[in-house]
Order: sequence, then C-alpha cells, then structure tokens
Amino acid sequence: MYNAFVKKDFHYPWTTSTLQLFIGLIYALPLWFFKVRKTPNITKDDLLKLLPIAGLNAFGHTCAVIAMFEHGGGSFTHVIKASEPVVSTILNLVINGVVPKPFTAASLLPITYGVAYASTLGNLNPKVMSKELTTKAAVLAMGSNVGFALRSILRKNLPHDFKHRTNLDPANEHALTTLLSSLIMVPFVLAFEGLKNPLSAYDALKNKGSFLKNLFLCGFSFYMYNELQNKVLGSLGPVPTAVGNTLKRVVIFVALYLFTSGETFPLPKVVGCAIAIAGCLGFAIFDSKKM
Repeated sequence: MYNAFVKKDFHYPWTTSTLQLFIGLIYALPLWFFKVRKTPNITKDDLLKLLPIAGLNAFGHTCAVIAMFEHGGGSFTHVIKASEPVVSTILNLVINGVVPKPFTAASLLPITYGVAYASTLGNLNPKVMSKELTTKAAVLAMGSNVGFALRSILRKNLPHDFKHRTNLDPANEHALTTLLSSLIMVPFVLAFEGLKNPLSAYDALKNKGSFLKNLFLCGFSFYMYNELQNKVLGSLGPVPTAVGNTLKRVVIFVALYLFTSGETFPLPKVVGCAIAIAGCLGFAIFDSKKM
C-alpha cells in the first residue's frame, strides 16, 4: 500500500526497491552494534553460501516493486503472487525431490485456476490468457514468485550446523542477507536509473516529508515481515510458508482497494481470488495431515 503511494510521485522502481532494502538495515545493524543480538561469525566460504540467497532476495523484491509500479499493478501483482505455493511445490520437487501427497497436490489446481480466473476477469480463452499473463506486471510478479521460492528452498537447505557455527539464527541470517542484497543492488540502480534522475525527481517533490514517510514505512514493513517469515520458514518449510504468504494477500487485496487509487475489484477478480485462497486453505489442511 505504501509502495502505491510512493509510485505516484517517484517513478524510479530500481531506486525505490534498493532504498527499501537499506531502510531495513536502520533497524538491524544497531542490534549488532549494541550487542542486542549476537554478531555473525562468518568466513569467506559462509558468505559465498549466502550470496545466492541474497541475490534471489534482491531479485524477488525488485521484481515485485517494478511490477507494482506498472499501471494497475498493485492488485494484479498480488493475484499472480498468490500462485507462490504452486511454484514452491514444483521447485521443491525438482531440487529436493519432495513429492507432494495426492490431495495436497490436487489442492494446487484451484490455486492455479483462481489466479488465472482473476487475472483474466473470468475470460479463460487462450487468447486472453496469453495476453494478460504475459504482461510486464505478470512476468515480473511470477519472477518474484520464483526468486522468493528459490530463496526459501536454499535457506532451508543450508547445512544443519550453519546457523549455530555462524551465529546466524533466522533473524541474523535475514539481516546479513538484506545487507548483501542492498550492496548487490547498487550497481544495477546506477546502470538502469543512475543518480542524477532520481535525485532530480526527489528535488522536484512538493511534499518530501510524505514521500520519505511512505518510503520508510514500506521498507521497514518489508524488512520486519521478511524477518518474521524467515523465523516461520525455520519451523515449517518453504511450501507451508508460501501458503501463509498467499493467505496474507486477502488483507493486501482489501487494503489496496480501500486505500489506494486506480485499484479495482470487479466480481470476477473477487471470485478468482476467493477460489485461489480456498485452494490455499485446502493445501494447508492436506499438507498438515500428510494426505
């Protein structure tokens, strides 16, 4: 929602996404400095293990932000991202060989159908689907799904002694990942948007205070949400975590509709979202019962 406010005045998504990553460090780094949390104890090899996770974190976040900056991209991005459990299941099967139980696998069908129905407003003929599901916002949203799903799987696959040996519990690991992601993003910002244009756009803002508030709240909310998600991932696993991510989108859909302009929710989109969310509920139940 705060991203929707930011994009009205500042049309530089690469810069926005990178600044949001750095904002999270305003919270995380002092916790190390004041010894509230243990300082990471890492080697060069440990950093190399974390770099792919950091790269995927940067990729997933930036894809989502750029998709949000597309016209009407707020709700549409989250409709596509509701299919994250499907992506996680497929990648978990390919990478880890984890085969879902029959009813669990079947529950992925309504998720996929609901996302497609909402994206095309109920017009599921191939021509409309190929048009709607290949837009820039849709491709970027799916790219974000893949990035975050792979990030979760790689995190789950870190060596068992890794977090104890390095002091990287889920909160610390996310903080270090965010720091690496922020540094990874800097050359991309300079290459795609530079410094001059974003600075000029900022100087031209009529209400800099409101812009900075929205930017900070978005970055801080994103960081805290991901820190909590990382803790959940450590207890549950990549696919159930993705289901939780999907259920949260009910709140996102309502918030975008109520508090931002340019977001519409016609009946077919509501129906499609309801089908996808019901599929997620079924997935959670079947997965918990190993059915």
